[in-house]
Amino acid sequence: EGFSIGGKTATSQTLPRSEKRYISSFLGFAPANDPQVIALITIDEPEGIYYGGTIAAPVIADIFQNILPYLGIRRESHF
Repeated sequence: EGFSIGGKTATSQTLPRSEKRYISSFLGFAPANDPQVIALITIDEPEGIYYGGTIAAPVIADIFQNILPYLGIRRESHF
């Protein structure tokens, strides 16, 4: 909340497709208008929900909530 983050999600099915195994990922950077940090998370064969935006992106959000204040990057106010 309060940080401008950009990124791209991905969900890939591995072979053979009949086994329904996936790799979920999110590549994120922040702040979006002047990137100082970039991170990539990949989750190999997640169980249950497997969409990158649902399970990988929140991991990056948690990491950035710690990293950005440490780097002195302030939250944006939305008034």
